[in-house]
Amino acid sequence: MSDREKIENYIINGIEENTHLDYKGAGSLGKNDSKKKEISKDVSAFANSDGGTIIYGVLEYDQKEKSHLPEKIDPVNRIEFTKEWLEQVINSNISPKVPNVIITPVDIDSNKNHVVYVVEIPKGNTAHQAKDKRYYKRYNFESVAMEDWEVKDIINRVRTTDPFLYFQT
Repeated sequence: MSDREKIENYIINGIEENTHLDYKGAGSLGKNDSKKKEISKDVSAFANSDGGTIIYGVLEYDQKEKSHLPEKIDPVNRIEFTKEWLEQVINSNISPKVPNVIITPVDIDSNKNHVVYVVEIPKGNTAHQAKDKRYYKRYNFESVAMEDWEVKDIINRVRTTDPFLYFQT
């Protein structure tokens, strides 16, 4: 199954947003500071949580009862918003940089100027700060600011070890 077919299946089957999946219309990408801040907020929230996927180029329904369901493809103009541009926005607006983010452009039309960007974000090894100097996490369907203790907990992810007991007879 191609990436385009997977995205179309998300829409057909009504796969709802969750803590690991977020849909964003093409209008979520923009070259102004407020759009870049929103991108950094969303990507850092996934890295600070358990990782996940943002799909830029899929609109959600406007009705409240369907607000977290994908309605249709809303393609991104890849000439105006290139994969490299999106990667640069992510890398330059999150501190520290989130390693191993994968951006996959999925062609939507035959001339290949319209795409959907599938952004796969791994779980971070430390807390990642968005451009607005705040730390975010995924909570249900949104990115929300973290409490101080949550930030400290994430920073200590790498420093703490999982206890392991070994018994020998």
